[in-house]
Formats: sequence, C-alpha cells, structure tokens
Amino acid sequence: MLELFYYFVFFFFSIAISYYLNGYVFNAFSSNRMLDPINERSSHISPATRTGGLSLFLSLSLCYAIAASVGLLKVPGAAVVAGVIFITLAGFVDDLISIRYREKFFLQLFSGLLIVQSGWMIDSFHGVFGIFDIPEWAGILVSLFVFLVIVNALNLIDGLDGLASFVAIKFFLLMGGLILISFKELFLFFPIIVGCLVGFLGHNFRASPKVFLGDTGSLLLGSIIAFFLLYMLGSNTSIITDSFISRPLLAVLLIFYPLVDTLRAILLRSYKRKSPFVADRIHLHHRLVDKGYEHWAASLLILCLSLFLLVLNCLLYLKLGLMLCVVMTVVFCLILYYLFFK
Repeated sequence: MLELFYYFVFFFFSIAISYYLNGYVFNAFSSNRMLDPINERSSHISPATRTGGLSLFLSLSLCYAIAASVGLLKVPGAAVVAGVIFITLAGFVDDLISIRYREKFFLQLFSGLLIVQSGWMIDSFHGVFGIFDIPEWAGILVSLFVFLVIVNALNLIDGLDGLASFVAIKFFLLMGGLILISFKELFLFFPIIVGCLVGFLGHNFRASPKVFLGDTGSLLLGSIIAFFLLYMLGSNTSIITDSFISRPLLAVLLIFYPLVDTLRAILLRSYKRKSPFVADRIHLHHRLVDKGYEHWAASLLILCLSLFLLVLNCLLYLKLGLMLCVVMTVVFCLILYYLFFK
C-alpha cells in the first residue's frame, strides 16, 4: 500500500515539476529570441520553442535523483545513464545549431555502444525464424541496429503535437506492467516519466505560448524506449507475457506506429530518389492533418489504432501463432490505411 502511495506522489510531483519547468524554460528562451522558426512545414503561427525535451530531461533528472537518493528507485547502470545523457545532449545541440545527419548518426551510435557494452543487449531471437540464442558479436550488431532504428523512428514521427508523447506514454504504461513483475526496483521510473510527459503536453497542446519536444526530447525518449526493449529482448529477463505472445512480436507492437511510418517514409523517399531523412510531409500523420484532423485528434486516433492491433494480437496469438499473427496484422494495416489515411 505504501508503494502505491509513492507511485501517486511521484506521478503528480513529476507533472507539477514538468509543467513548471516547461513554462520557465520557454520564458528563458523566448526572452532571448531563441524561437522555433516558422516556415511552410510549420504547424504554428505564434511564438514557439523547441525546449520541451530540455524541460523533460531536467524534470526527469530531478525526480529520478530524489527517488534514487531515498532508495525507491534502482539505477540500471552508469553506462545506461551516460548513454541517455549523451544522446540527449546531442539532441540539444542539434536543436540549437542543427547537426548534419551523418554526424548525428555517429553520435547516436556512440550512445548505443555505451548501453550495449554494459551488458544490455539482445542475445536471443526467442524462436523467430527458428533461432534462439545468438553469438555475442551478432547480439551486439543486432542490438545497435535496433537502438538506431528506434531512436530515429521516434525522431522522425515527431511532427504532430502530442504524437511522440502519446506513443511514449503508451509504451511506458505497458512496459511498466511488465517491469513491475520482473524488475520491481525500477517500476517507479514509469509513473515519473509518464507524469513528466503529461506536464509537457499541457504546453504542447497550447496555441500560444507553444512548446515542442525538439530533437532533445525525441532522442531522449527514443533512447529510453530502446533500452527497455533491449532489456525485454534479453534472454535473462522474465516477462509475464511469455506464456501468450512472442516477445519480438510484442516488442514490435509496443512501438508499431513509429516503425511502420518510418519504414513507409524511407521506402517512398528512396523510390523518389530522395534522402531517407529529408524533411517533408510524406508521413501518415500528415495525411490525417491534410484530411482535416486536429493535431490532438490525429495523435489520439493513431494511439487507439496501435492499441487495437496490440490487443488483437495478444488475444489471437495462441490460436494463430506467430506467422498468422504477422499476416493478420499486415491485412488489418491495409484495411486501416484505406479507412483512415487514404
């Protein structure tokens, strides 16, 4: 009962701290004319800053430090914390002076190496393609690939108010349920980060003054999500869902929209002989906005559709198996595309 009390205390405390710091940092940046420029791709016409990620990082660090100092939260390892901080700082610099994508890629790779070399890595395919344990060198390469894909996928979908935050909140709520069983000492982290995101959304959904996550926030969230997926896909961890759904399938479903939208965008850009990372309006969420959806409504619709696919797979996996679940998911994706995005 006392633990539940701590969860609620830190959840509401993180909301308050995040909401306050988002407003404070916005005022500090706007007073120095450090505003997000308005161009043809912008969704805002009033003053806005890309400070949400910085405020999120500060709020998360403060709450994390308090919880860890009183023994309520276990630090997963210094290398993991260092990797997350490093990629967050890279994102902050990118928000200020715009780093070229090649340099950003190597910074992301270094951050991933910090986390993977500390032992948090994928060492099993859990039966996918009939493969279970894999060699250490293969595990390192696969883990780095997964880390880079997730970080960039979350970064690329951050084009609507609330979208990246909704995706992250869904992930952390569901992952928190898994962690509560197998890694209870880390569970308090989830109410904290969800609370920090809720506090940020209070400024993100405003018409004015408006705050965006920026690369700082998307890279921060992407690296944390990537870490928890590496934890989840390791063979030494115990996951409560193992008895009724494949771990790799569950991992994909937890971040389904960023993966599908990023894959689609890269394929379309490559087909048009453009850089896979060029900024445009080819994403699925842009199609919803072009059809008249408000940003919050488009983000909420995407959240609901991804939850629908997750629940459907969880209910039918034992009857259909992995391959039929994959086929069913592809079919439903095509149906949903023609219903909502076409």
